[in-house]
Amino acid sequence: MASKIDEVIQQIVLNGPIPSTELAEICGKSHKTLLREVNPEDKKAKLGAETLMKIMEVTGIIEPLKIMAQELNFDLVPEEDK
Repeated sequence: MASKIDEVIQQIVLNGPIPSTELAEICGKSHKTLLREVNPEDKKAKLGAETLMKIMEVTGIIEPLKIMAQELNFDLVPEEDK
């Protein structure tokens, strides 16, 4: 069973503002590799932290970071709101 964060990451790659083929190239991966890494059902491929950071940076979608902060009982506050 996929976790919420896995599903969110997969949706960013598949349906985000940047086509997955372009996103894969930006991340320095083949399209097939990136799709495998974000597929929660593929237990042999794992998404690395650096790739996740790049995905969030490039797409501007930080939902995975928000989920992680929430799971760890932290509040995520943008720098400009400090």
